[in-house]
Amino acid sequence: MRTIPHSLTKTAKAVLLGTALTLAGGTVFTGVQPVAAASASDAQAVYNQFRKYVSNPASLAQARKYLMNHISKAGSWYGTVMTLQLENAQKAGLERFSEKLYSDSVQRALMDAEINNDMTYTEILKRVKAPAVRKLIEEIWDKGYKLESSEGMYYPVMHYEGYKLFKPYISKDIAAYIDIMATESNNPSTFDAGIVITWDELIGRAAIMSDFVQDYPNSNRTAAIRNEMSYTVPLVLLGSDNTPAYDYDTNELDPELRRAYDQVLTEGAGDNKVLNILGKLVTLLNTYGNQKTPAVAAYLDQVLKQYTAL
Repeated sequence: MRTIPHSLTKTAKAVLLGTALTLAGGTVFTGVQPVAAASASDAQAVYNQFRKYVSNPASLAQARKYLMNHISKAGSWYGTVMTLQLENAQKAGLERFSEKLYSDSVQRALMDAEINNDMTYTEILKRVKAPAVRKLIEEIWDKGYKLESSEGMYYPVMHYEGYKLFKPYISKDIAAYIDIMATESNNPSTFDAGIVITWDELIGRAAIMSDFVQDYPNSNRTAAIRNEMSYTVPLVLLGSDNTPAYDYDTNELDPELRRAYDQVLTEGAGDNKVLNILGKLVTLLNTYGNQKTPAVAAYLDQVLKQYTAL
């Protein structure tokens, strides 16, 4: 698991800072630099071939493999465009592909094999015996997804760790976006309505997302990060059904969450919006003895309206 230092704002900005470059079509990529020795004709040829693959849902696996093998020849402008187009195609095909896993026979085969979220692709293949299901697992991997389970159901999700291969060849903002998405993909913050990472890690993720939105306001993926924040920030402030921030009976703040709030603010909030929200919240909690009083609840409601409406 990737740990996030307590010096969140400085760390996040060291990763995320860059200069903006606006590209044709209104798309903004940050810190785009040409890849050495990538000629314009080579780059165009790579892009043209990739487009043939990625525009056809039946050849999604070929599009991914082609990009993995040829992105270094495309230059960072085309490299960034193709990376985003691959993600778009994978997202578009995810629900349709998921239907293949939802049949009773496939779900039963995976359950009998005792597959869990901690297993690698190789381990899953070793356990699954049914040829048709093994072929389906291979297809999941080839298309750039990974297998997960929750509440007794198996399903494919985006495998953002695999996108890290593209980072040397794309813009800084999209490379930072991949890191953010891979962190959640590799180690989801919740499972079965409970928070399954530390409060420190959860706050760290929200703070890095906040820095991304501030540093890259015109990035092609800023809206996507805002959407992630609409899920993560409420967790930081209220917890989840099975991991509440405030005790259901006493309305007292979880002492471990209070410690995490204090720890993350030891070096100040700077201009990070999430940390500034926590700074104001801590001031209220100091006044009201770490209780969710009407005043604290009103502040939380005010803040959450900014994120649930994203």
